[in-house]
Amino acid sequence: MTARVELVSFLVGALAYLAASVMFFVKILQREDGLRGGSWLLGAGALAHLVYMTLASAVARVCPVESVNFALSVASLVATGAFLLMRLRWSLDALGVVVAPLGLVPLLGTRLAGLDAAGQRLPPVFLALHVGANLVGLALFTLAGASAAFYLFVERRLKQKRFASVAGRLPPLDTLDQVEHRFLMTGFPLLTLGIITGTVWAHRLHIGAGSELWRAVLSVLTWLVLGGVLLLRVAAGWRGRRAAVGTIAGLLFALLVLVGYLVRPLQAEGTIRFRGEVSA
Repeated sequence: MTARVELVSFLVGALAYLAASVMFFVKILQREDGLRGGSWLLGAGALAHLVYMTLASAVARVCPVESVNFALSVASLVATGAFLLMRLRWSLDALGVVVAPLGLVPLLGTRLAGLDAAGQRLPPVFLALHVGANLVGLALFTLAGASAAFYLFVERRLKQKRFASVAGRLPPLDTLDQVEHRFLMTGFPLLTLGIITGTVWAHRLHIGAGSELWRAVLSVLTWLVLGGVLLLRVAAGWRGRRAAVGTIAGLLFALLVLVGYLVRPLQAEGTIRFRGEVSA
């Protein structure tokens, strides 16, 4: 019974995310109001995604954040929730063309790749502070980066005087700048907490290999870039294009750190295989 509900929730989530992606995209392209209901479908997809993730982790008896695949699902759910909350204040439907696929891809990846726990048992406090903070921070930085990318796109269309075809369906520049700053300002303390806790627990988790070192360096670079954007906004009046470029640069560093975590299981598997061949 559980397996059947798990499959149904996966299918409902995938279809809802896909339909929401199409609706948000069509709404931007059409000159009239376009299709409605994209946000409701996105919420339905997120709810089904949460049900699927809960059932799958319960069956495997693995905490979701101990699996890289499921951790990405957690981050996408946080991003979806933050986007839906922001819509209550600002008109941000255009960002839905980014948020909906960000929910769909981790859902598909979780189903295809399965749920593999980390090689060692992680302390609950570490999971709550370090992993949790980084996941929520990554979700908020992704939304900030999406807002920044839309800012650059809208600004370019305005300068080229090609904005008339989509006027009224993309958020104003001021709104995009404010939303980007809000997401960035909320996520930065979480990134700071993630770096501090990661440093404190590094010796207890036997972290010290070269691959771990460059991930730590990239994390610090991410902190410096995003912190610099926030500081320069206050000290030097950085807004608009410069803040958007800085935010996107910080997000790219954060994504590089994420790539490092994604390839870590492959590196570990290769190391184990190599040691087995040597011992043989």
